[in-house]
Amino acid sequence: MTIDQALRWWRLAPWSRNPLMRATDRCDSVVAAVLITFVLIVVPFAAAFGTVTYTGLNERSHAELQTRHAQSAVLIDDPRQVVVADAPSRSPETQDRATAQWTAPDGTLRSTAVETTPGTRSGDTVTVWVDTNGNVVDEPRSGVQNAAIAVSAALTVWVAAAVCSLLLYSGVRWMNGRNRMRQWDREWKDLGRTPGWPVS
Repeated sequence: MTIDQALRWWRLAPWSRNPLMRATDRCDSVVAAVLITFVLIVVPFAAAFGTVTYTGLNERSHAELQTRHAQSAVLIDDPRQVVVADAPSRSPETQDRATAQWTAPDGTLRSTAVETTPGTRSGDTVTVWVDTNGNVVDEPRSGVQNAAIAVSAALTVWVAAAVCSLLLYSGVRWMNGRNRMRQWDREWKDLGRTPGWPVS
């Protein structure tokens, strides 16, 4: 920022004694200063929210690790491509899946379709996550995954605050601009008008 730009911003400050500065200009400056301060204050609150989120997710992961464990399973057929029904994109996505079989704690054989990596064949050993009853469950999230979710949550809070502040400032600027236009219209109509005489 150059010296001229710094002086220009200083002259636009709400405490400026410039007689040409209108009340709406001062209002815009005050609102901008307040909203910038608010966005900066939100930073530690967003960080605290992310920390709380990370702690909660880690506690959940640790709790899940107490009731879930990795189980070795054997593929009983060759992988085949299947269409993923809940794919996030509109275009159909496919995955290589095969049936994996393992023995539950009660001695019964269990099986489920699992996603496979390229090159796997029938008879290969894969890993599935099961609960204490031998039912298939999701793998507990790792610390890195929990950290990514927590950072995303913190950024979401801060971005939401920044966007709301920007919208509020834009609304204030728009209303003050309308007021300035109305004031200019009144002053233009009064230009050259003799006091006590109506505008022709």
